[in-house]
Amino acid sequence: MRINDLAGLSTASFGRGSRRTLGLLSCVTPLLLGACVVGVDPDAGGTAGAGGSSGGVGGAPSGASGGDAPTSTTTSSWTGTGGVGGGDPSTSTATTGSSSTGAAGGGAGGSSATGSTHPKDHCVDGYDPHPSDETMKDGPAEYIKNGQIDLTVQPEVIAWMEENEWQAAHFEWHSIRRCGPGGLGGSRVDICNSAVPVPPDQECKTTGDGYQFLAMHRHMIQSLKQLWPKHSEQFEGFEKFPTTAEELPEQWRADFRPWSATTLANAKIADEIDKPENLSRFPDEGALGMWIQCFAGTAIPGSSERASGLHGDLHFKWVRPNNTDHGVGNQFTNIDNYMFWKLHGWIDKVWEKYRVAKGLSPDDPKLKDDIAAQCYEMDAIARVINPSLEPNPGTSTPTTESGVFHTAVRPIFESAVHKCSGCHAAPSTGPHAGLSLGGDISSADIVAGLVNKPSRGGGQFRLVVPGNPDQSWLYLKVAGTAASAGCRPSATASCMTGVMPQAADGKPSLTSAELATLRQWIQDGAPAPTQ
Repeated sequence: MRINDLAGLSTASFGRGSRRTLGLLSCVTPLLLGACVVGVDPDAGGTAGAGGSSGGVGGAPSGASGGDAPTSTTTSSWTGTGGVGGGDPSTSTATTGSSSTGAAGGGAGGSSATGSTHPKDHCVDGYDPHPSDETMKDGPAEYIKNGQIDLTVQPEVIAWMEENEWQAAHFEWHSIRRCGPGGLGGSRVDICNSAVPVPPDQECKTTGDGYQFLAMHRHMIQSLKQLWPKHSEQFEGFEKFPTTAEELPEQWRADFRPWSATTLANAKIADEIDKPENLSRFPDEGALGMWIQCFAGTAIPGSSERASGLHGDLHFKWVRPNNTDHGVGNQFTNIDNYMFWKLHGWIDKVWEKYRVAKGLSPDDPKLKDDIAAQCYEMDAIARVINPSLEPNPGTSTPTTESGVFHTAVRPIFESAVHKCSGCHAAPSTGPHAGLSLGGDISSADIVAGLVNKPSRGGGQFRLVVPGNPDQSWLYLKVAGTAASAGCRPSATASCMTGVMPQAADGKPSLTSAELATLRQWIQDGAPAPTQ
């Protein structure tokens, strides 16, 4: 795939030019940098372009012809749930990096002629349909691990995203907005010091960030619908905020739990955003984006409203605590997940309803330029990413471990009720705040990552201080007492004092018995498991 190389331009300039100007920049800038790429027709059987891969965008994933899923050697499995892909439903082992059998794509899906120096610019002109659109199965695919079923988009889509570094670029797009003091960061490629300019709108600090959050995800949704127009349902959001099990895919219905009253009240505002009393809450699209995206209670500049936390509520709802390879809590691969697109598609529909109510057109040139700007930024980020960088294999949980943490504390974090390990799994999954509480990691390694370790979001506090639960940020967070603990932000750690697991009403979800178990383990010195 040819990636648009605009790494040398400021992000401020991304949204200013006309659509024609953006297209011109995509051609001129690589020439100035000596990186102009010859376009190759994906159907012409040519050689690979800038990506250097033998497959590129053009071909269907290996082993996927007729709707079959790609294969490799892990023990997890995908089960094809669609039935119209032109092949028999299949079960296959999960991919850890797929290749394509077709020719490399010129201009990332464009259909420019061989030898052209101006390949199609997908950020302006969109993508041509992917060849697998003719054979791919409908609906989600089941991904099974440790007896838990999660839902992903079809493997052909995941293979394309892997080939084009979408998972990593999505993660780094968020990381580059966490570069300021106290930001959670976590970049795997030191993106804050890369050739890509750090946006002045840092995560949940400005309404500009809220607007970019909406525009970037619309870019991704539109691109996938262009690539798979016959299967666009995979990227279609909920029509309204799901409040009953019947509104969910069948595989999730048994695990549905009612939302809190606060979340439902916020969801009603979002679903009815076009009502005058709701429109008046948000002076602009960026304020709406912040209200949806940011942690509950975050102040929104220029507005009396505070963030709802709906984005986090939806992500948390669809995590599988023991199946995180493609989970919505896995920051490295969450875009593989079928529910990721259901929730972000719903957010996009709320945004569009707001725009229509404000008299804004979906064909507005400024909107198109702003979405193209996010496309160019993601392409620039993809050029920074080391394509050979792979997550390190997680360490399987030893069956011989024993001790209070392993037998009594860890199960709290991995329970289907609290789902802590859905977002805080092994280091290879990019756990939120760098904190691992379960998944493919030993209990000994979890404890080693907790005891006397600094907290990214707890100011001067350490995660676990042996013998002192009231100075242990982990305990303060789950007990709901972090807000009154006297956290002081520093240059390396912010103060994110909301209760975890996240709850819109701010109340702890751990029971008094579970809190007592965790507290006693810390009080007793937070001993490591024995093997």
